[in-house]
Amino acid sequence: MPRLFFSLIFVFAASIASAAEVTDLYQAQAPAESQTEEERQRLAPDLLKQVVIKVVGDRRAVEQADISALVTDAERYIDQYYYQQILNMDSDPPEQQLMLTLDFNANAINTALQRIGLPVWDKIRPESLIWVAIEYEGNQQLIGEGDEHSLLLQIDKAAKNRGIPLLIPLMDLEDQTQLTFNDVSTGNNTAVKQASERYGASVLVTARLRGNAESTEISWQAILTDDVERWSSQGDVQTAIRTGVDALADHLGRRLNMSISTSGEAELAIQVSGVNDYEGYSRIMDYLESLQAVSDIKVGSLGSESLDLVLFIQAEPERFRQLLSIGGVIQPEINDTTGLQYRLLP
Repeated sequence: MPRLFFSLIFVFAASIASAAEVTDLYQAQAPAESQTEEERQRLAPDLLKQVVIKVVGDRRAVEQADISALVTDAERYIDQYYYQQILNMDSDPPEQQLMLTLDFNANAINTALQRIGLPVWDKIRPESLIWVAIEYEGNQQLIGEGDEHSLLLQIDKAAKNRGIPLLIPLMDLEDQTQLTFNDVSTGNNTAVKQASERYGASVLVTARLRGNAESTEISWQAILTDDVERWSSQGDVQTAIRTGVDALADHLGRRLNMSISTSGEAELAIQVSGVNDYEGYSRIMDYLESLQAVSDIKVGSLGSESLDLVLFIQAEPERFRQLLSIGGVIQPEINDTTGLQYRLLP
């Protein structure tokens, strides 16, 4: 069998203009040897820790906190559980594997994290647009939606485990015209940004992988507004991808998670322009009411194409404003210096 050698470049774009609700944020699963209560009790602590990391968004913060009492009492926080047989593609040949899925109670977990002093990354999170370019045995290609490739499955699995919503490019004629393999491999960020515009991408992460299936090294770079983060990951392909995506999630989590206050509320007055009809009003209200940090909303006035609101939030206002900017519903006005002026997105 020939030795597999390849060069792989990923380009991630976490959209500031586009966000999605992570519906399985408080869910985790693991292989199970049986459906007994003893097996469920054995797996529950590790699965709860996975959920805590996903909810907090920062592994370092979780490791530095004392969550031992929380995970030891994991069964107390379970809402429901179920088993299913899935095809394990990691085995050779693929075989059926019994999986246990645990759904934990969101409110109970959030309350426990507040007591411990850990922040919470809201369930409304930026989508990640992923460009994948592969070089294998002299063949170069960009892969996207519709391509059946194990690398996409591995990326999706790693991102899902950390609560990062993914968006795979169509790689239709428009994408192929605007972006080439060489654009990605040479770091032509101008071309990457232009190709990403149709998806609303404005935060870019690149990663370059060299080696083979057994030993790889990926160099990563994330550009988030004016901040640039660089890191690397090593190991086999699966390990390198998982470690790299973990680091990306940590960086996003540190930027966007918030400490939810249990002692009091802060008031935040905002004005939203571009509200022309009831549909726009409903979009704004539905979005704000979905945010975990918002405890109440007072409508001040609805004027000519503008809406005045007072938000009662259980979070630090500056961190909360960062969250609003990535929700995909309202966006800060470009020339506003107060942080209180927003406009409704189409």
